[in-house]
Amino acid sequence: MNKRILSTITCAFAVFSIALAGPKKKVHTIGDSTMSEYVANGSTDKRGWGQMLEQFFNLDNITINNRGKAGASSKSFYKEPGFWDTLVKGGKDEMKAGDFLLIQFAHNDEKNNGADGEEVKRYFMMKGATYRVSGIDYRGTTPYETYKEYMRNFIKEAKEMGVKPIVVGPVSRKYFDGDGSIISRAGKHDLGESYSIIKDGLFLEEQKVGPNDHTYDYVASAKDVADEFDDVPFINLTELSAQLYIKYGNSYCTSHLFFESDKTHTTALGAALIAREFAIQLKKQAETETNEKKKAVLQKLASNVIVGNGASVTPYNGDMGLAYVGSEKEQTFTLSAFDMAAESGSVKVSVNNGFKVSLNKTSWSDAVEVKYSNSTLMTPIYVRANTSKAGISTCQLTVNDGSATKTQELKIENIDRDSGEEAYAKWTLENDQKTATTKFLEASEVAVSEMVIEEGHQRVPVSPSGHKKMMLFNIEGGEWPGIDIDEVSTRYIEFKAKVPKGKILNLNEISLDICGFGGNNSCYDVYLSTKDDFSEPELLGEGIKTPKDKCSTISKELLKKVPQGQTLYIRIYPWMRVSEKVHGKCIGISDVMIKGTVSDAPVPPAPKKPVHKASKPAAKTGGAAKSGNAAKKPATPVKKK
Repeated sequence: MNKRILSTITCAFAVFSIALAGPKKKVHTIGDSTMSEYVANGSTDKRGWGQMLEQFFNLDNITINNRGKAGASSKSFYKEPGFWDTLVKGGKDEMKAGDFLLIQFAHNDEKNNGADGEEVKRYFMMKGATYRVSGIDYRGTTPYETYKEYMRNFIKEAKEMGVKPIVVGPVSRKYFDGDGSIISRAGKHDLGESYSIIKDGLFLEEQKVGPNDHTYDYVASAKDVADEFDDVPFINLTELSAQLYIKYGNSYCTSHLFFESDKTHTTALGAALIAREFAIQLKKQAETETNEKKKAVLQKLASNVIVGNGASVTPYNGDMGLAYVGSEKEQTFTLSAFDMAAESGSVKVSVNNGFKVSLNKTSWSDAVEVKYSNSTLMTPIYVRANTSKAGISTCQLTVNDGSATKTQELKIENIDRDSGEEAYAKWTLENDQKTATTKFLEASEVAVSEMVIEEGHQRVPVSPSGHKKMMLFNIEGGEWPGIDIDEVSTRYIEFKAKVPKGKILNLNEISLDICGFGGNNSCYDVYLSTKDDFSEPELLGEGIKTPKDKCSTISKELLKKVPQGQTLYIRIYPWMRVSEKVHGKCIGISDVMIKGTVSDAPVPPAPKKPVHKASKPAAKTGGAAKSGNAAKKPATPVKKK
């Protein structure tokens, strides 16, 4: 064969192979707090199972984009800006043809015990019982109707984009029944034992149907919706997680798999075990599914599942961000392993190039050894970056479990401290003062959503001693519901500051003091976002059942460049971890601070003036000269994408 022809064929085959491999596909996960991301460097060990998925997939081919959101129901995730709209209308997280979408909702759909929140609010408004409206949560859906509508919306709109949806049963709650051998109906999201409904013009509560009636079963409804489509599989993670809890028993689940006294949210170990159950079931169903179209979807994703893969470190993204030269920049990783070949042993984790690793944040070295038993390992490890000089520093993080060695690149970009001018916005909130004192930044008054400011009723916390008065914030109507297990997306306190034109903000720190008054059950999450729709928020701090009247300081060192005209938003989402409605509780806040330095924004280059070429005279013809318009060919219509 001619060498040139052979070379052409070889090149063509190589190009075809690259095209066939294509870019990595994304697995987008949408759901609630049981799925969502939690900061590994945060104050708690709470994790969502979507956060732990990546350790069970071949990340050479798959990227996990976990978009689970604490407090989300199918309704709120679909309707509120910054969630579903960013997946379908643009942005870095937009879904693409060939991607996969995992859909898991129910926990917050159960608000109002199976009644739709908006319908219940309209009912009480019509009845003139406005005092009842503030206690109704709009996120609630009816399992047999509005829940199905939103689940269908996710599926239809994803399919229109060429994305492959998979409906996932919501993870069970740790509601053991009787002798601990089963998880209750309510634990599996079947409200048949006690539900609410608007029927014949009446709002009825504590209604009941038999165990074989699945009208109020969100899991059955999720499966029903998946069954309406011939190419949408359903994976019953509800039952899988329930059996997992039963296997380990109530005592072990409480001490190891679930967060504190919580029966809904899992630890890193609990989340990893649930993610692993999902991965195992995905492979099983890919083999046993009889519907060919559903089977094809499962097989494409299951081909990238890796269940028994020795010890590994998550997150796999080793980008440690930015740091100032000479600072101590650390990041928390999770070291895990399941079904190890040996019953007991040890795993060695090492780093190089001036990076350090630790198991306790006290002693740092080039390597640590972690012992394990029962063929299972799950522990945090801490890595301190090398920030000795400006520029990008990298290292190889190596994990050796005795039978295999894995490496992962870590990197950090170190920059010199900026010499710009000090900038800040500070809301002391003293004496009902809602505005901020500022330097360079343009700050707005403190704002609230579904909250009220208790003006003229400031209080002083017990600790720290000598702390000044704090501004008090209460829920609208003064009655905190007994149904909140985490934050409510529409209930928050907001502080915002804008970077002026012509300046760049080098953000260094955000801090605030916060306290729960009136009891030991106050909870809150504090976030930062630079998006107008508050998408892509960063968790700054959290508090779960904080001690009565005790002040806590949340202080987060940051290193972000914020361009001119961009606004920084700080939001505090409060709720009460109580079993029944309560009054007389409020959140105290003071000394909210945004601090950094500003420098002049670079002046963009002036646009180049277009060069106008002299037009050539029209060619002479035998007839009359044609007009310029007539001589032009009609424009080819542009086909819109």
